[in-house]
Amino acid sequence: MAYLNANIPPIECYVRGNYLRNQKDSHDKYFPCLIFGVSSIPGQVPLFNFLMEDGGIWWHCPISAFCKKEGIAEQDLHELELWDSFSYHIAVTKFSLFENKKMKFLSRNGKEYFGTYLFTLDWAHSDHNEINFGFSEHPDQHKCGHVLQLDNGNYAIQPNNRLRVYDPNFATKQGQNLIERKVNSHIYTVENCPKWVTEDSDNYEYSVNEINGDKNEKNNQDNR
Repeated sequence: MAYLNANIPPIECYVRGNYLRNQKDSHDKYFPCLIFGVSSIPGQVPLFNFLMEDGGIWWHCPISAFCKKEGIAEQDLHELELWDSFSYHIAVTKFSLFENKKMKFLSRNGKEYFGTYLFTLDWAHSDHNEINFGFSEHPDQHKCGHVLQLDNGNYAIQPNNRLRVYDPNFATKQGQNLIERKVNSHIYTVENCPKWVTEDSDNYEYSVNEINGDKNEKNNQDNR
């Protein structure tokens, strides 16, 4: 898992001039660029790094800085993203199942937007020698971010619970809500039960033994 910076599938698009001018001017200017990387800094949105036609490299622009072609109206960053980066440790994955798939998402203002899947950002705390100050691995707090090229020419980053995928082969019940999903708060593990232990030997095909089975189970029930 990359720390701070990671490669992404390159995006050929335009960057808005105002992001190159500290928001002072050039709001009507657009420049071709090639986005090649992402930076993850907790407390800030994912920030993108890109190359320009004059050979210039620019670091740390939010997703609202970019559009597919010139003249696209800029959207508020709050409408394009819900969450900041969860960790310095970021992973970039392009899921083949979603490649070129159409998706729609519901913005914080309740408006639906349609777009095409590009890739996914995800976070973790991968260094146990550092204090885990974030929530990237908390089951009920973790979010990933799917990067979309919107039909209106802008780009967005949205988590699972705001998205619907159009897959004609499998997702055949569009428009239905099959179940009211609840946020998962469980950590699933098989190494926290005192009931089982591996045999104390150097056997390759070692056995897993139940220790004090009935008594142990009774103690567990008494402690509930």
